[in-house]
Amino acid sequence: MPIPGVYQKVAEGQQAQRKIGTVEDPKKFKGQDFNSLRDRCISRKQLFEDDVFPANLYSIGQDLLSQDKLLSIKWKRPTELQRDPRFLVDGASRFDIMQGEIGDCWVLSVVGALTMHRKFLDNVIPNDQEFTYKYAGIFHFRFWQYGEWVDVVVDDRLPMLNGRFLSVQPRVNNEFWPSLLEKAYAKLRGSYKNLHWGFISEAFVDFTGGVQMDFNLSKPPPDLKDIVMAAARSFCLMGCTTPGELHTGNIELQNGLVQGHAYTVTDGTQVEYSNTTEDIVRVWNPWGQGEWNGRWSDESPQWERVRPDVRKRLNVDRNDGEFWMSCPDFTQYYAQANICNHTPTYLDFGNPQCIWDTTYYYNQWVRGSTAGGANSAEAIWKNPQYVIIVPEQQGTNRGYNVTVALMQSLSNERKDSPHWLPIGFAFCMVAAKGVKNGSQQKYSRQHATETINSGLEQAREVTRSFMAPPGTYVILPFTQNKGQESEFLLRIFMKTSQIADYTDIEAASSESNRDAYANSAVSEPENSRRSQRNGNQVPYPSDAVLSDFDLRLSLNNQNPKAVLKRYQDGNYENIFAGYANQNAELYAEHLQMLLNDVVITDKTFAADKGEFSLDSCRAVLMLMDLNANGKLSLSEFGRLWKRLNMCKDLFRTIDVNKTGFLDGFGLARAVQEAGLVVSDAVLNIMLLRYANYTQKLSFADFVSCMIRLETVTKVFQNLTKDGVGVYLSAEEWMQIIMSS
Repeated sequence: MPIPGVYQKVAEGQQAQRKIGTVEDPKKFKGQDFNSLRDRCISRKQLFEDDVFPANLYSIGQDLLSQDKLLSIKWKRPTELQRDPRFLVDGASRFDIMQGEIGDCWVLSVVGALTMHRKFLDNVIPNDQEFTYKYAGIFHFRFWQYGEWVDVVVDDRLPMLNGRFLSVQPRVNNEFWPSLLEKAYAKLRGSYKNLHWGFISEAFVDFTGGVQMDFNLSKPPPDLKDIVMAAARSFCLMGCTTPGELHTGNIELQNGLVQGHAYTVTDGTQVEYSNTTEDIVRVWNPWGQGEWNGRWSDESPQWERVRPDVRKRLNVDRNDGEFWMSCPDFTQYYAQANICNHTPTYLDFGNPQCIWDTTYYYNQWVRGSTAGGANSAEAIWKNPQYVIIVPEQQGTNRGYNVTVALMQSLSNERKDSPHWLPIGFAFCMVAAKGVKNGSQQKYSRQHATETINSGLEQAREVTRSFMAPPGTYVILPFTQNKGQESEFLLRIFMKTSQIADYTDIEAASSESNRDAYANSAVSEPENSRRSQRNGNQVPYPSDAVLSDFDLRLSLNNQNPKAVLKRYQDGNYENIFAGYANQNAELYAEHLQMLLNDVVITDKTFAADKGEFSLDSCRAVLMLMDLNANGKLSLSEFGRLWKRLNMCKDLFRTIDVNKTGFLDGFGLARAVQEAGLVVSDAVLNIMLLRYANYTQKLSFADFVSCMIRLETVTKVFQNLTKDGVGVYLSAEEWMQIIMSS
């Protein structure tokens, strides 16, 4: 007998499925598993040699160096360079880094910022590697790529040119984490050549999985000072660049700054000076030397007019690449500032400890369907639509309250210029009442009362923030031309009215104890794993989207057990007694009468929209029948009753127009709110199995579908041995399939 189409698709897709990586369980880049490779090398008593990123000119890249220099490169392991090599010496610091011959200041400025915040650094650098215990010439690092964390393995053969590092120079001779981290990022990007110039904005996101914004300092927003100071208070990562192309050379100006160069912003504060106050920022040069020599520089006379205790704390006079400068000088001599965090806390300068909710959407522009382009206002509305609601209480808050980040597929990157497709989005306020976030309702241009267009940018990601008054908004991602196909990731960050409950915020403000505070205060929820990436318009939370002070679990992060707990009640006992037989048992026939008499009474669930059939009741009973005896006891019915209450609440919430049906978008939202995650392929199968010919589900269909989904999810979790696959005998497989 031929394999049914559903199972054929499963078989064909097993190898093609892409698992979403979390920090704890990242995707293996190029299929290389660090632990198995290291164990194999140890068992064979040999050092790892990476054939994916080999020690040859392929990994260096074309046109990075002249031919004679390329031929002079030697690859050396740290054990060949130092008698006592170390991965880390007294922890990671920005002062460990000195830029080498490669022009990757855009990368090193971000790494420098990373070292100041352990909550970010520990995500990138696993702590299970050294040159002593289990040393096998192999190391690994984690990066965030298009919504997932990936683990990149490298060997420790480093390129040397004329006895010097081609890559980043460690300030301490026997400390090698900077060089190995840089090599891993070069492997991720394809070669060392691909690090020779680039964008701070991309590196910030790759190293954090956060949301970053850049600010044009030639036309700074009026609240830039408030944003920068709030960013410093909420421990954000900050960088900046001087005017000029990043790859035009290293021209040092008379004021000590380097043209077309990326720096790290390491602090910002206000000092009392000459009977007034002045805002100053601290900046670090990835060269590890070379500093600004104007006002507030190390030997500037301004420091003589500052209180001695403040001067001693702030003004460290040494040529380490770090210096202070005034905010006016900063905006005059730098072209752009970049700020990044897991959530955009830096934009709420009124209260940087607020909580932000984040939603992810993976989708695609499809020719003839959702690739409307941006050639006209009418065409923009033919692109995918995402509805959000800004509640009333946010209208009184100072600061930005919505941030939208649109990222195109990484496969769109080209080596020639321009590197990316032009993309953008429209942020439209619409006249709508009674809708909710994730509404199934579609809008047209006539519904829009106000539209803000991000414009088209040839960038990997386009990010904009808004001070949105209360109301209903539609976000419309678009490409430049109609019919342009591509996948995209849309991230929506919304400020809530809640404030993190911390009584010791001030204790974290000094640089010396920021890292310890962040480590003790912020932890990632165990249930923050996400669905597979091919989930078309199925939103789910990221593993890296909690704000700095956000310890609560939003509804999107709840697991099914936590959601169901809200639907406990004692009514089920009397209802059960009215339909059970004299032995206090419910068979399928009894369950059918109960559901149609008791549940299908509300107009929302009216009988003409679909009663519970005997077959569907048999299926539900089998899923709730823990004893496998074909009937439900009181306790088993209690479990079912909680699920029925949950389904009723979800159905009412999503079916706001009381049509009595849910479509595919409504089902996707219900799955999310129930704490479950599914891919687009699974969602389509659910619609095929349970929906009518118009692709809509009645309430009875919806109940059967949701209970089945929760059950098969639990079956997988209970049977899997490695969190990836399930290993079944033929007998076990038959029992599961025939009972479901």
